[in-house]
Amino acid sequence: MHRFIAIIFACLSLLSLGCGNHQQQDDILVPGDTLAISLSEYFDGHGTPNEQMLGHYILARTYAEMGEVSQALDEFQKAEACADTMATDCDRHLLARVHSQALLLQEEKTESAGGLIWVVGGLVFLALLGVAGFLLKRKKKPQQQDSQENGIQENRIYESDVYLRFRDLSKHPLQSISRDDWNALEMAVDEYLPDFRKKVDLNHNMKDTDYRICMLIRLRFALSEVAAFMDITPQNLYSRRKQLLKSVFNIVGKPDEFDALIQE
Repeated sequence: MHRFIAIIFACLSLLSLGCGNHQQQDDILVPGDTLAISLSEYFDGHGTPNEQMLGHYILARTYAEMGEVSQALDEFQKAEACADTMATDCDRHLLARVHSQALLLQEEKTESAGGLIWVVGGLVFLALLGVAGFLLKRKKKPQQQDSQENGIQENRIYESDVYLRFRDLSKHPLQSISRDDWNALEMAVDEYLPDFRKKVDLNHNMKDTDYRICMLIRLRFALSEVAAFMDITPQNLYSRRKQLLKSVFNIVGKPDEFDALIQE
């Protein structure tokens, strides 16, 4: 028991050094989830918002190293929720790291799920048409480069001031969202996700309220946050998503299908 406490204090000393150095923050890893959980719980009970965010960030990285992707993503989300973006000393560098690593881990999870299908299909295809398989691999290279470039652009919007502004508004529901806020969000989406408007509103005929719902879902805000931003009930949001699935994609289905298509 005393040895475990000693380890806790040693790691807390290491973290206190890392809190002032971004490079050290990025490199901190804790061996084993038990100690990482203890550190996170300690900061939740005794730490500042920056330290709480750091505790969940380290726990998320620990889970990621262990291959526990779902738990890692959950901890990244908790780390983001700890950030006090209104504070002058908010560690925005760490917050940006949380956003980018969570996004990268989510993409890896998606790619991993489809990876097995591609491997099996590729083996069969190569067995039947070896030359065609080689050409197909060459064709994939520019597509992968495009995907990487799109990922970089998406990371930038998650680090933008307007995105962080809306994240802050989600934690302070009494603050009102101005037209300037909405205009700034639209401009950021047009800049960093240039294909998004073409996908959902090519002719610019969509109502402002519907396009705002589309933007918020694309940026992966929780549905409860979207409803609060739009000042509508969750039931009304459910109906709007179902209607948008039909009007945008010409599909009759469930609102979850709309969310998945919007976020592709």
